Amino acid sequence: RKKSMKWIDLLKLSLDNLRHRKLRTALTLLGVIIGTASIVTMLSIALGQSKAMMDMIDESAELTTINVWSNNDYAMYYDSNQYNQTNQDENLKLNAETIKYFKSIPHVQYVSPVLNLSLHLQQGVYENYVELQGLTVEALEAKDLFIVDGEMPDFTKTGSDIPMLIGRDLANNFWNPNSQNYSPAEVDLINQNSFMTIENYNLSDSNLEKPKKYLIKVAGIMGTEDEYSWTSDLYSAYTEIGHLENFLNMNYRGKAWPGQASTKTGKPMGEIIYNSAIIGTEDIKYTKDILNQLRDQGFSVDSNIEYIDSMRKQSVTQELVLGGIGGIALFVAAIGIANTMMMSVYERTKEIGIFKVLGCDLASIRNMFLTEAALIGLFGGIIGIGLSEIISYILNAFSDNMMMGMGSTKISIIPIWLMIGAVLFAMLIGIIAGVLPARRAMKLSALEAIRNE
Repeated sequence: RKKSMKWIDLLKLSLDNLRHRKLRTALTLLGVIIGTASIVTMLSIALGQSKAMMDMIDESAELTTINVWSNNDYAMYYDSNQYNQTNQDENLKLNAETIKYFKSIPHVQYVSPVLNLSLHLQQGVYENYVELQGLTVEALEAKDLFIVDGEMPDFTKTGSDIPMLIGRDLANNFWNPNSQNYSPAEVDLINQNSFMTIENYNLSDSNLEKPKKYLIKVAGIMGTEDEYSWTSDLYSAYTEIGHLENFLNMNYRGKAWPGQASTKTGKPMGEIIYNSAIIGTEDIKYTKDILNQLRDQGFSVDSNIEYIDSMRKQSVTQELVLGGIGGIALFVAAIGIANTMMMSVYERTKEIGIFKVLGCDLASIRNMFLTEAALIGLFGGIIGIGLSEIISYILNAFSDNMMMGMGSTKISIIPIWLMIGAVLFAMLIGIIAGVLPARRAMKLSALEAIRNE
């Protein structure tokens, strides 16, 4: 009757066999270690880059917001030195009716029309050009702006001025137009008087008027908690849209606002056409559906949710490529395991013959070689994980030194699931590599094995 070997005896025997062939086992292990470390390190870099991209998007804007423009973009042309706007589809105009329609869409939390005003700012001899955006309070709050100097203005107060928020990089990049060498200057927009003139593109060259200067009030400077981080708000300028409209109404009585359609006599066309709109959805799960709905209706839209989908696809592709490169090393290691186990079969033919003569079943003989191969994969995988952790630490430390603390995102990330998966994969590779030698051992004739030895 054939006898099965106990698993504990099988494990001890396999460990003894590996121990007796120290050099060959060590060299085979080295291949598995390098292969495991390669694939884990490559994937950890891909995961680190993916997380860095996601963190960048998450910091730049909310994932529940959609930016909307008219697809026709209100084609602008000059006719008889008079600025006009045309639109092929009146239903796509971003006017009050369109904003009202956006608000009626299910799962929309808020809608903010966006009105832009091109400004020329001056403080002493220094100047800068700014595109001021008027938004609703809800849209400004959704941006979660970080004020590094000054304060968030109280938009509930009425007045003749425009309370502004200016990005840090805008405030730090004024220049002296009279200087031959450009050198950015940092000005104090909060505590010192500054003036603005409005760039009015409605006027033709023949109707140019001397621009009027207005005293401006900058309430706060926008920045980031980490001074080395970057967001689009650093080069932006915001105000509440109601204050901006009141200012334009007071200073352009009977005239078309800058950037708005006008008659040949310069009179307003009767409605405000907004430059864009911002839609805030109730939850991220509704963002994509609303975005696709507006796109199907002819609007130009974008949202960070689409960037994330695109980056996720890129990340998957990158992980596959880098994982494949590391997998090549592990495949080479598998060949080494197969070679080692096959040599072990040839060297241990007498041992195999004795096992068969003593009545050991074929499954136990097969399992003995598969266990040895699996142990090589297991030990190589564990040591390979340790090596990849060291490499990851060095990469992150080197990255921190190069960036000089300019961010906390790691260049290499090794999660627990990757560690466990790599060890199991290395074991699986070992077992697969041991199948052919195990089958060879099972097919050996007991008498032939003993006589050949």
